Amino acid sequence: MIPLERYIASLMPLQKSIHPFKAPPSPLPFNPDSFFATLEAAGPQLTLNNTGIRGDWVGLYKKFFRSPNFTAWFNTRYTELTMKLQALQTEALSNADLKLWAQERPEVEIVDMVLRIQNKIQKCDQRDIPVDSAIKEKLSLRLNEITSGLPDDLKNILHVS
Repeated sequence: MIPLERYIASLMPLQKSIHPFKAPPSPLPFNPDSFFATLEAAGPQLTLNNTGIRGDWVGLYKKFFRSPNFTAWFNTRYTELTMKLQALQTEALSNADLKLWAQERPEVEIVDMVLRIQNKIQKCDQRDIPVDSAIKEKLSLRLNEITSGLPDDLKNILHVS
């Protein structure tokens, strides 16, 4: 499983592709042929070298890929990657200078951002986005920063103080 875990980790987009003002990127798609290409350089024979175990690793993995166990395992790993990307994007948003960002934006974009942040805070509360409480608190502070300049009637509609 180690070669497969390594390959799955390589599907994670680079940190620099995570932007606070854009949707989080998706993990790269799983490609069995691409995985098989990595087996020669990082396959199980490297970890089992001292044992003398030899085998048809490509055939073994092909059988595993067709099994229901692979589907369940892959769906779990893909969900974990997606949640990690959500958490990283949420952290980037909590560290962004939204006050400066809001100065250059029309009201409709600010309202859209307020709704996105409220949604993210709600997902953090429900544990759909795995972040610690400090990031959630910073996100709430950013929300207060950008709503402070909105008219009172709009604040009432958005349910912010």
